[in-house]
Amino acid sequence: MTKFFHFLTIIIIFPVLLSAQKSEPVVLISGKVVNDRTMKPLVAKVTYYILPGGKTAGIARTNPADGSYKIILPRGKKYGYIAIAEGYYCVARFLDVTKLEKYTEIDEQNLFMAPLKKDQRIELNTVFFKDNTAELLPESYPELDRFFDFLKQNKKMIVQIQGFTDKKGDATKKQQLSANRAESVMNYLIKKGIKKKRLTFIGFGGTKPKSFDDTKNNRIEAVVVSTGVKKKK
Repeated sequence: MTKFFHFLTIIIIFPVLLSAQKSEPVVLISGKVVNDRTMKPLVAKVTYYILPGGKTAGIARTNPADGSYKIILPRGKKYGYIAIAEGYYCVARFLDVTKLEKYTEIDEQNLFMAPLKKDQRIELNTVFFKDNTAELLPESYPELDRFFDFLKQNKKMIVQIQGFTDKKGDATKKQQLSANRAESVMNYLIKKGIKKKRLTFIGFGGTKPKSFDDTKNNRIEAVVVSTGVKKKK
């Protein structure tokens, strides 16, 4: 009888070990959600979604005490993730784990949330274009759709879409490319239903770099021209 139970144990355990060996690697992301003006932690939820389709993959909530969060992203896909809190604009991050080979931890991925004020700059971090063109790639749609929802909720807000590039190449062509890309984003929002009078666009080319890493200088931002909310006397 004892031998039988030993044999049964081996049969049960072996598939479990085999399954563990075949499990896909994941990346563990951790950080804090904070107010980008005061650096104080915020109570928020962190939504992560699969690109390019934008399907929600999961939601995590921050620790009320310190604003910390953790999310786990399985290998094989591209993801976007954003923080959402009332009275703030959610800032998106992008991560490609299609070629992840082993379990990985990425910490200090703080999500900075912008309070809604005039002249507030909003980074649209997961907006992508075909190389050297103003053609939006499908990976851009989830963030642009969320930005559309944001504008729809803030019905009187007016924003300026701003395009930026790196400094490589002809400066005049880069300025035109940045303007064309900003216009493509504006037209996408108009086509979705935002009134044209609420949107303007401009391109700065490579005149306003934000990083020594040129890949981060190719970007789209939105600036709040007016919140549309009258100040209380």
